[in-house]
Amino acid sequence: MTRWIIGPVAALAVGCAQGAPLDGDTSGTLGTTAATAMPTSTEPTTTSGTTTETGGTTTTSTSDGETLSSETDDTATTTTGEPTVLGEYYPFDEIHSPITADVAASLAAIKAKGAKTDGVFAKVGGSSTASTNFMHCLADAMQVMELPAELQPTVDFFNATAAGMGATSFSRVSAAAMAGWGGADVLAGMPSPLANEVTAISPRFALVLLGTAELEVPPPEGVFTFADNLTAVVDALIAGGTIPVLSTMPTRTMPAGIDVYVPRYNAFVRALAQGRKIPLIDLNLVLAGLPGSGLAADGIDLSVALGGDMVTPTPCAFGFAGITSGYNRRNLVTLEALARVKPVVVDGAAPPDASAPTLLGAGTLAEPIVIPGLPFADMRSTADSPSDEIDAYAGACMSMGEDGPEFVYELEIAEATKIRALVFDQGNVDVDLHLMTLADAGTCVKRADRELEGPLQPGTYYIVVDTLGTATPGEFGLVVLPEA
Repeated sequence: MTRWIIGPVAALAVGCAQGAPLDGDTSGTLGTTAATAMPTSTEPTTTSGTTTETGGTTTTSTSDGETLSSETDDTATTTTGEPTVLGEYYPFDEIHSPITADVAASLAAIKAKGAKTDGVFAKVGGSSTASTNFMHCLADAMQVMELPAELQPTVDFFNATAAGMGATSFSRVSAAAMAGWGGADVLAGMPSPLANEVTAISPRFALVLLGTAELEVPPPEGVFTFADNLTAVVDALIAGGTIPVLSTMPTRTMPAGIDVYVPRYNAFVRALAQGRKIPLIDLNLVLAGLPGSGLAADGIDLSVALGGDMVTPTPCAFGFAGITSGYNRRNLVTLEALARVKPVVVDGAAPPDASAPTLLGAGTLAEPIVIPGLPFADMRSTADSPSDEIDAYAGACMSMGEDGPEFVYELEIAEATKIRALVFDQGNVDVDLHLMTLADAGTCVKRADRELEGPLQPGTYYIVVDTLGTATPGEFGLVVLPEA
């Protein structure tokens, strides 16, 4: 089945190593090389690595607004040979994430963790997942209209196996989905609703959409709490042999202004799916092109097509008129996702995608991971990093020791862009964000524990995720977003 491609991703282009400070930066300079940086009491400590400097004039701003120019060396030190291929990533402009041989191997490994019923899936989430407009109608052939023929075998397969008393996976009322629930609710109690649902129906797959409830938690805590809970849900499912199929959340228009936070949540969903190598449905992308972004009049729930009486919901009407409604389209793309993953996991079929985009770079100063475009999401572990070159930063970032391993990312900005970068860690892991204007710890212009934001001028920047002090290295998610 073909993955749909919709809309452009913000383009990045090669530029000089230059920039302007993020708003709110009150110390340090930008774009200075090790030779031109202002003296500091603590020099950055490196053990190896190459500093790359690009020729030309670098324009910088000091904290009092004075504009400075400094000449940089026209000769650049670069690495030779083929770039390191770090692994596949999930592009932001496709509805369904790639299922390649690499992802298929991950799915097989999850399947091997526990005996489950192949013809059963669970539903995990809040209001739109608990709604009878989500998937229930697929249990009744009389309610299904104009279903694409290639999806009928998937409907038949999951309707052939009971999921509890008198229901299939489509029509079951899930113990792990309820109106108003967020991740904390799904995990609450001993046993939790999630554990109860898995015990009751032993699902091979789980459709997971969370985050709408957490959106109402005041920022910035909401997105970090959401990330912790979603990770716990996904890892609990994986540990038992259930394959999560994640979904990004729709936008929200009520209360007013809340929609600005949705991309931050969805980018983490992508990072987690990519890091765990599990399927992702970009529901937000699907619904963005529908009238009202696929939302009902309340700005929260999804819209649904109505029958001829203009009263009866028809969420399984898949003709042209039907799929302009939110629930109808969600039901369709969810079926597509199941149709992509079931043959691979259950039947041992070849994965539907021969290849996927790959990240290039090793994550070191000499060979940073190249961010291919904004928005960007990644997940990896500093425990696996090949680099422990930077133990301290100069400039605006000299106050904290970063003695543990790090990953270095290269970001090229083609035109003035406001960015927001967030890093997510858990437990004893403590990693921080650093923004540099050269691949040199002496050019650090901003540091943050979890989140940094502000405008960047065209040029090349380096984002470093570094382990704080003697903290335990470990897994992190990195999200970099363009913002208006």
